[in-house]
Amino acid sequence: MQRARIWLEKTANRLHNTSSRSNIKKLLYLQEGDTLDAFNTAEDERLIRNLPYIKDAQFIVIPVMGSADLVDLYLLVKDQFSWGFNIDAGSLTSTSAELYNQNLYGRGHEIKSGFEYNSSKEQKWGYIASYKIPNIGRSHISAGITFSDNYKKSLIELSVKRKFETYMTKYAGGLILSKTMHSDKINSNDPILNEEPLDFDYASAWFGRSFKLESKKKLAKTQLFSTIGYSSLNFFKRPRVKPDLNEFFHNKRLYLASLTLNQTQYFKSNLIYNFGRTEDIPYGYLMQVTVGFEDREFSYRRYLAFEYQRATHFYKTKAYLFTKFAIGGYFNRDHYEQGNLILQNKLISRLRKSGRYRFRNFVELNYSLGIRRFPEEFITLNTPTGIRGFKSLEATGTQRLTLKLEHITFTPFIAGGFRFALFNFVDIGTIGSNQNQPFENRAYYGAGLGLRLNNENLVFKTIELRFAIYPKAPHDFSSPQYGISGEDRPKFSNFSVDRPKTIDFE
Repeated sequence: MQRARIWLEKTANRLHNTSSRSNIKKLLYLQEGDTLDAFNTAEDERLIRNLPYIKDAQFIVIPVMGSADLVDLYLLVKDQFSWGFNIDAGSLTSTSAELYNQNLYGRGHEIKSGFEYNSSKEQKWGYIASYKIPNIGRSHISAGITFSDNYKKSLIELSVKRKFETYMTKYAGGLILSKTMHSDKINSNDPILNEEPLDFDYASAWFGRSFKLESKKKLAKTQLFSTIGYSSLNFFKRPRVKPDLNEFFHNKRLYLASLTLNQTQYFKSNLIYNFGRTEDIPYGYLMQVTVGFEDREFSYRRYLAFEYQRATHFYKTKAYLFTKFAIGGYFNRDHYEQGNLILQNKLISRLRKSGRYRFRNFVELNYSLGIRRFPEEFITLNTPTGIRGFKSLEATGTQRLTLKLEHITFTPFIAGGFRFALFNFVDIGTIGSNQNQPFENRAYYGAGLGLRLNNENLVFKTIELRFAIYPKAPHDFSSPQYGISGEDRPKFSNFSVDRPKTIDFE
């Protein structure tokens, strides 16, 4: 066993709170006296392993001497250092920093506090703070509160939520209440530009029930979910509106219901999005139908959407393929509007070896089509499914097609607990009118390379250093680009069911 030798390691040990045994035990769905089931045990193990402050978790089954019916179940858990910070120096005039703890007092409480400075804005200084409490009273209900006040917006938000965490969860639901002031956006992914300050209230509530279905495969659990939801958006300050003017900012109440069928299995792997820790990779399918109606300020609309997801693990080639198809929109009297069609495909190759080096390839093909969107709405290439590092408001449209290629090399080098990975990428995208064929629209390109550093013993984000060039870049975007940033680790779609919602156009 390694011991702390330098002052930094000793200081970190004094600051770290070891996860409370009682808190970990409260998170488990398994109880003393339950019949031991391999699937339910694996579900609980995966639930603990997915906690942001846990590096790994594993159950060990030990027979009780003198009994043929009883066993002791031991859970081995390895913590991560729960304190972390981010610094984003966007330019000489703009800086933000954040300090957080994802396992406060060893009980899984999460606290964040940060500040932002931008000398080019009227409100130069800003702050953000949040506090989240998980699993209140062993109910698996979490609650959180968020405050922020900066040049972008002022926000106060309260949230309560119980997720469909495992196959054993029967009921789930949530509630969000928020007030936003002097913001130019409703959500960060708004498909419009707006310079006028917004002041609005938002409320959302939902409830769901799961039903277990018979499955031919013992470890492929099939479920049916029924959920209902309500949300409202009420403006106090906004651009001038009329029935056919600034429709994006109409007051509205949305009532939705969804029916979802899914089947999920998991296999364990590593060196995909993480740098060595165990990763639970989901595969299976999800089919969902969402219906509802929207009571708007000047109109009444019905909503209908369908979504299908499938993930396949190819055992012979060790590759992984994820596919998503979604289409949805509104029926307003005698016409269809604000429709959206999405196609996504992502292929992850097997892990290849050369000495102490490991290699993996990623291929993504994404397509998005807006159908009779509002005149002011558009999409860009500035999204995760667009061209990475691309930032332009000239390259816009209502139809987008992108191809993303990445090669990553996991090296054996470790410095200060940080592992190193080298990557290079090529992204190609077309964007423009939905009246054209995808290849008739303007094409843009991005190519680059970089270095990722990650310490699996810390809750820090992955540190990424990147250099990229963008041939034929728009006028409002310069090439080449280089920078350093903290990146959230991508997550797999685990076919989880949440509140019923519309398909985002982003």
